[in-house]
Amino acid sequence: MKLAASLIALLSVVPLLAQGPATLGVSEIRAGMKGYGRTVFQGGKIERFEFEVLGVQKNAAPGRSRIMVRASGGPLAETGILAGMSGSPCYIDGKLIGALSTGIAFEKEPIGGITPIAEMLDQLRDIPETAPSRTPLILPRLEPPKVLKAALMGQMLDFRTVMGDSDAQALPMALAGSPLGSDAQRLWAGWPVTFTAVPTLSGGREEASPLEPGGMAAITLMQGDMDLAAAGTITYISGKRILLFGHQLFNLGPVDLPLWSATVATTVASYQNSFKLALPVAPIGALRLDRSSGVAGILGAEARMVPMRIGLNLGGKRTLNFRFEIMDHPVATAALAATAVAQTLDAHTRGLGLQSLSMQGNIKLAGYPAILIENVIADLNPARMAQYVGGMLQAISLNPFEKPAFEGISLTIKAEERLDLTSIAGVRLLSARAKRGEVLPVLVTLQNIQGVRETATFNIQVPSSATKGKAILMVGDGYSLTAADPDERVIEVANLGDVVRILNGALRNNNAYALLVQTQAGAGLRGSRIEGIPPSVASLVSGDGASSDNKLQRRIVGRAVLPLEREVRGLSQLEVEIE
Repeated sequence: MKLAASLIALLSVVPLLAQGPATLGVSEIRAGMKGYGRTVFQGGKIERFEFEVLGVQKNAAPGRSRIMVRASGGPLAETGILAGMSGSPCYIDGKLIGALSTGIAFEKEPIGGITPIAEMLDQLRDIPETAPSRTPLILPRLEPPKVLKAALMGQMLDFRTVMGDSDAQALPMALAGSPLGSDAQRLWAGWPVTFTAVPTLSGGREEASPLEPGGMAAITLMQGDMDLAAAGTITYISGKRILLFGHQLFNLGPVDLPLWSATVATTVASYQNSFKLALPVAPIGALRLDRSSGVAGILGAEARMVPMRIGLNLGGKRTLNFRFEIMDHPVATAALAATAVAQTLDAHTRGLGLQSLSMQGNIKLAGYPAILIENVIADLNPARMAQYVGGMLQAISLNPFEKPAFEGISLTIKAEERLDLTSIAGVRLLSARAKRGEVLPVLVTLQNIQGVRETATFNIQVPSSATKGKAILMVGDGYSLTAADPDERVIEVANLGDVVRILNGALRNNNAYALLVQTQAGAGLRGSRIEGIPPSVASLVSGDGASSDNKLQRRIVGRAVLPLEREVRGLSQLEVEIE
């Protein structure tokens, strides 16, 4: 039985190795050895370049080595090692030793490093035939309420907050597409990758390189009306399985991304980091693994992306429609969707003068109600709109309960040539006393950006369940009230359905709210506001995490909303006596 089990284990690796070329191990490589590599410098033609081994860097990372070489041939004397050469297969005496994967910034000679082929085969041999049904959640430091609180405030957590301090070194990644604007660039702050913007060209004569080692390939993170694609070189093909790059994309493990053949328009020499001007040509498969020693995929497979639509209404005069497909991953989806919003607004709305942006739409998940999107930005800050979308998606994607199945993101944004901003200038009551079971009228003074004031009335029903004594009336916009946290009772988030419910119940920044708040004994945890918590349950949770006596917690006992369809700012509080 042991022999049979060993044979089965051995046969599971054979398909990746059986059809590949002979290889040469690191232990057999010596300084001074000469060899050649294969890559594309122009169009789709695979060309040879030469190299001489300078030595082997042992333990470049724990248990990892790097073969250092000096390369020559093609444009390398002028450009040095090019971004986009990553993955170029390198051979000595006809045997594959690995993939050219690193260069040196500001280098005066084409000196680079080769990832040994054994390390690539070791990390990438178990390529899944099908996309993972559940992307592993890699966020143990974040509790759901922290992510939800940011989303309810219209904010997106940055990468370092999500992932913690990262020691990962930045790796240059050439992007096919227009350069990211400043708002979009800030969305990627802290990511362990450097974006090198490379324009996408369309000359109508794109020649894809051959589907073989040395050919160009591209991995698309976003496609459609905006392309973000990392270009590199094919290292190894065995049957339908393909290895590329010799280094990580993001080192996310299992992924599902479109894999394209590519072509090279030209090479660009730079004193800092030379690169190939590459662009995708046609789909060839799907990327399924992203590891530190390379990436791997399945030829002929299809990747599932998240469909996204943005309709941009320009002052009611015309509407532009844009469609995107973005990477489906707990960390990347929010950043990519926010990037699509930021870039769309950056390209089609002006950067100076008075302007307001209003957004409506939804995020659809399989098996759950649609999550409604509603937001108004009354200033020249499209980044706030992008952050709002990203924050909502983070709250969904970073939940620890299940991987959401996105069916689509649909947004309609209207840009107006005016400043739709209202502040809460004052609040007053006809009487500072209110009886339980009756209506409490609240007069609020609103002031627009021109200084014009108007008075509106809230009618808050004081419930018969309210406690006699003092209460606080809070009147403000949704974000200010969320920051003030008027309801401090138990937050319970037990599943993705709770996350959806909380997001759909969020206070909006285009409404004014009046909340009647009282204090009472209660549990001191944070989360969704769940009505009717049994006292027996609340008594099990202490107010400070140690004492058995619960602290007084604020509780919303009455509320009213005034829809304004413009951004509201401000917060006022008054004391009310409940009789």
